[in-house]
Amino acid sequence: MSVHSQSTAPYAAAAAPEFPRHVVTAVLVSHDGARWLPDALAGLLGQERPVQNVVAADTGSADDSAHLVTEALGADRVLHLARRTSFGTAVDEASRTAGVLTPDDLPYLKRPSGWDPVTRTWHDEAYEMPELPHGEPVQWLWLLHDDCAPAPDALAEMLRVVDNDQHAAIVGPKLRGWYDRRQLLEVGVSIANSGRRWTGLDRREQDQGQHDQVRTVLSVSTAGMLIRRDVWEELGGFDRRLPLMRDDVDLCWRAHMAGHRVLVAPDAVLRHAEASARERRPIDCAGRSVASPHRVDKAGAVYTMLVNARGKRLPWVLLRLVLGTLLRTLAYLVGKVPGQAVDEVTGLLSTLLRPGRILSARRARGKGVVDAAELRGLFPAPGATVRATVEQVAGNFGGGSDADTGGSRHGAVESGPGGDDADYLEIDQFARLKKVGRKPGPVLFAVLLLVSLVACRGLIGGGALAGGALLPAPGDVADLWGRYADGWHTIGTGGTPTAPPYLAVLAALSALFLGSTGFALTLLLVCSVPLAGLTAYFVSRPLLPSRLLRAWASIAYAFLPAATGALATGRLGTAVLAVLLPLIARTAVSAHGMRATGDSRGSWRATWAYTLLLTLAMAFTPIVWPLAVVLGLGVLVLRRGDITAYGLRFLAAVGTPLLVLAPWSLSLLSSPSAFLKEAGLETGTGSASALDLLGISPGGPKAAGGVLLLGIVLAALAALLRGERQFAVRTAWVAALVGLAFAGLANGSGWAGPATLVYGAALIAAALIGADGARIRVAELSFGWRQPVAVLIALAAGLAPVLAAAGWMIGGASGPLERRDPVQVPAFVAEESGTRDQPRTLVLGGTSPASVAYTLVRGSGARLGDAELAEAQGRNSHLDKVVANLVAGSGADQGSQLSGFAIRYVLVRDGAPKQMSRVLDATPGLSRLSQLDGSALWRVDRQVARVMIIPSGDDAEPLPVGSRPVEAHTKIPGGAAGRVLRIADAADPGWQATLDGRALTRKTVDGWAQGFELPAEGGTLDLTYEEPFTHTVWIWAQIALAVILVVMALPGRRREIDDDLPEEAEAVVAEPVAGEGRRARRLRAAALAENEAAGGAEEPEPDAAQETGEQPAYVPAQQGPEGGDPAPDPEGAQDDDDNVFVPQQQYGEWDGRQGGQYQDSGYPQYQDGQYPDAQYAEGQQPDAGGYDPYGYPQQQGEYGTGDQGRYQGTGYPQYQDGQYAGPYDPPPYDPAQYDPNGYDAEAGQYGEQRPYDPQNPENPAPGRNPWPTRGESE
Repeated sequence: MSVHSQSTAPYAAAAAPEFPRHVVTAVLVSHDGARWLPDALAGLLGQERPVQNVVAADTGSADDSAHLVTEALGADRVLHLARRTSFGTAVDEASRTAGVLTPDDLPYLKRPSGWDPVTRTWHDEAYEMPELPHGEPVQWLWLLHDDCAPAPDALAEMLRVVDNDQHAAIVGPKLRGWYDRRQLLEVGVSIANSGRRWTGLDRREQDQGQHDQVRTVLSVSTAGMLIRRDVWEELGGFDRRLPLMRDDVDLCWRAHMAGHRVLVAPDAVLRHAEASARERRPIDCAGRSVASPHRVDKAGAVYTMLVNARGKRLPWVLLRLVLGTLLRTLAYLVGKVPGQAVDEVTGLLSTLLRPGRILSARRARGKGVVDAAELRGLFPAPGATVRATVEQVAGNFGGGSDADTGGSRHGAVESGPGGDDADYLEIDQFARLKKVGRKPGPVLFAVLLLVSLVACRGLIGGGALAGGALLPAPGDVADLWGRYADGWHTIGTGGTPTAPPYLAVLAALSALFLGSTGFALTLLLVCSVPLAGLTAYFVSRPLLPSRLLRAWASIAYAFLPAATGALATGRLGTAVLAVLLPLIARTAVSAHGMRATGDSRGSWRATWAYTLLLTLAMAFTPIVWPLAVVLGLGVLVLRRGDITAYGLRFLAAVGTPLLVLAPWSLSLLSSPSAFLKEAGLETGTGSASALDLLGISPGGPKAAGGVLLLGIVLAALAALLRGERQFAVRTAWVAALVGLAFAGLANGSGWAGPATLVYGAALIAAALIGADGARIRVAELSFGWRQPVAVLIALAAGLAPVLAAAGWMIGGASGPLERRDPVQVPAFVAEESGTRDQPRTLVLGGTSPASVAYTLVRGSGARLGDAELAEAQGRNSHLDKVVANLVAGSGADQGSQLSGFAIRYVLVRDGAPKQMSRVLDATPGLSRLSQLDGSALWRVDRQVARVMIIPSGDDAEPLPVGSRPVEAHTKIPGGAAGRVLRIADAADPGWQATLDGRALTRKTVDGWAQGFELPAEGGTLDLTYEEPFTHTVWIWAQIALAVILVVMALPGRRREIDDDLPEEAEAVVAEPVAGEGRRARRLRAAALAENEAAGGAEEPEPDAAQETGEQPAYVPAQQGPEGGDPAPDPEGAQDDDDNVFVPQQQYGEWDGRQGGQYQDSGYPQYQDGQYPDAQYAEGQQPDAGGYDPYGYPQQQGEYGTGDQGRYQGTGYPQYQDGQYAGPYDPPPYDPAQYDPNGYDAEAGQYGEQRPYDPQNPENPAPGRNPWPTRGESE
């Protein structure tokens, strides 16, 4: 049967609807939407201004969708299309089938006849009216999804907008959430240059009327879109190449370019479930198989941008799309969601690899009648998407809950106080202060930072940080990275030692600060104390809930002598370890399943996080690796019952740092004493006494004595007396004793700071656990010696960090570390070292003539990392012999020997023996130049250059050749045969030299220097150092391993939280049954019997709840099939407003089972007697208050009193006997049921619809439809 074949009575007596000249045809498309269709149909049928026609298209639904729309609309108004039919195709087919209603089909559009059947007279006024009193009818298509439910006045509000603006061609409603009916989804939509769908709304933004202005927008959603029919036909409908998503943006963009207006009507409200986008149902129309909504959306975005971008913007748009896709793909991979990363790439490629479609679509669109610049204001402002991206990343990787972020469903915040609200502003400010007080972490960091800035007042200013164990940082990040990654290091006579990996970490950190290595180093040192306190506070949360005790522990840890002493002496490794150690401890506990709550088996993600932090700490302080090995072996002993799982984690935790930091880490294994060193210069053996080590002090400048912190040690000892939580206390003590043992080992050969940090942190953890509830436990004991001792220990432990902080702040943090000029040689010497000769400076020092220290300096002096490189390179025996002869005063000319090492200057440091200066003054070939700051300088009286041509004759003078620090590219003259090109760098197979492209023969000169045999002719000389291929490959492999380790350690991207879900029912707290009456005993007996039947525990004592302060949660008994009411759906959640269970389907849980998988959807159905019956006898006409399927009020016209039979044959057709089966109830939304302000207690929030029920008498019976069709007559 055709949709136009249904016969209905003429609407002779019906009055004209509101906005009568607008003829609306509703098009409803359904696809597996039985879960939402009851509300959608109720919204469509319950419009205050009903549509004139409706047609539905079902695209092969596997559920009851087709059955529901057929029963509601009639079989002749439902099209059944293939399952893979796209939304645009379905709308096109439905609109073409529905046809256009003319004034002949809608008699109210015509002039009335003027006949008054009451007085049986004619009124001449009707003849003076035009043939079409309301004007030429305007045809509209109202597009609806099966998962959207319009408010009762939605259509009327949109028609009000188009009635006031004759140029409006497309109008869309305001979209709210399906369950959270205050959450805004869209108020118009746009698209960014990157293809991102842009709504301009915050996540979970609540509707408070802040966007309620009718305005022009780029696009509106297809859910509820009202489009003029002639515009639809002019534009050709939706683009068939956009099967589902972004079709709305493309259509509206084309409408703009064609000169039409697209408006949003915020007073029209529509609830939308976004079922396809939220993966609540499959997408079958985008390929041969079910497609991912992310891929479909990506492909639609790329296609929409490429076919609609105008003119010269197309290359820029294409570049943005490609680069944006690459960045998002990388972000998804880092977030451990490879599926979405694949969707990004496939969505882009599926469009770009079909250029023919893009070109044909661009030709079809043409240039348009509107300049693209006029639409610029409809797109997101530049930079607007950056903020949204940052917020999204923070939300994806952040650990906070939604409640913490202020995005809770009922957490709407008013835009500002007004009226009486302003009177409570002061109270609100105090509430904010209380909120800050409840989260003292940021306040603690601010206080510690202030104390640190005061203490470091001498370390802030001009110059570079240097002194103690710290050398000045290189000038830029490229130099710092080169010291790590270069194959040839220009240290001393040059070599290929393995660089310490902490240089790469510092380079990465410096890159975040625009390449400023000095700023990054200053920030790391000066902020090490407050950052250590902040991380300690963060990780102490699982230990106990008391914020006061956690704050004390954080302060005590931050001001441990090792932390303050590391800052004063420039020990970068200890400062970094102070920040990382609390994080290492927490991840280690989580990785080994030793948390008090949660998964007792630990997790691999925690293991990788622990491995990453351990790797970073080992790069600065290698001692943490053997500490981790010893403690890890202890965990294996403890977990010996599950040795396989924990053994693999142990191997991953201790093996990965060795792999990532190789080959540097392998050198530590060959020399175990190197584990006791840290980043920077060695400054002698430790100076801590046994009491200092016991009192958590490694000794040295600015490190408090061990006596001051003995209170913390006593508090940790007292924790062993606690009856409960002994496992945690003893675990902390085991770690403390291991740390103390390593501190004793390190104190003999170096500084014990890193080990004492471990020792101190473990003691503080033990003391913190013991202090939890200590006051109550001590107060419960009878008064004796325990109370005074406990008070003394508490005072000693509590005052120790305060006194340490006060002393550090007053005395200042500067010690050996200071701000000074990074140039360690005279300025002109440093300047000359950069010339083409590349001369070097020999710096001499020492405390006695028998013990001389020297350094061969290039440039302005040693820099960060040079100490480790020089030590790894080893000593040059030839240079040792030259220096020994020089300071011994042999009387021979030393100039030739020094020039062989490219030494042009000799600098004697202040503090060196005076005899050394007298010897140098008497040495031939040296000329004393000056004396500055106690240092003396001599110049070598010979030709000095790094690269020289040595002639074959003994009497000929060497010829200098210009070069760079490593390479040389210059022209050399010809000469006699037998010449040698000599380089004052150590011989190595990597050196390569060519003359006019011909390779030169390599040779070793003077037993150590690199040389090449030169022919007699001259030419272009190219001297280079070819890094070994294995070195280059390993550097890139290290970068890849580091990235993989970071990705494995980072928390996975949190799965997209469905913001629009039903509220979960809160458990009702059951009151304890107390008393000894008959009823109380009967209730307790029933509860006991219920527990025994369920296999539960025995009944607790009546007053057990009062003693513990806890009450059991009341769980309503669920009736089974035999118990009357059915049990609720386990996937549902109870709605507090309706007291019914609303289904809640998670992502990916859809299945294609035929039949009623959504039958028991949990939506409230009309029950018998729920609404008053208004029964009508067979053939009886309903009165004015009865059910009118159009919702049109009876006309109270100028021609009579409004009798229903007044306009027979000219108005709306009357209901005839038997035309509709069943009785008619009042309209579903009368003024008492619908609140236009958005909420009333009876109808639910914001005009909640009653779902459609085909069994309810108020809905049309199957096959009976209220919409007029063309050519119908009575």
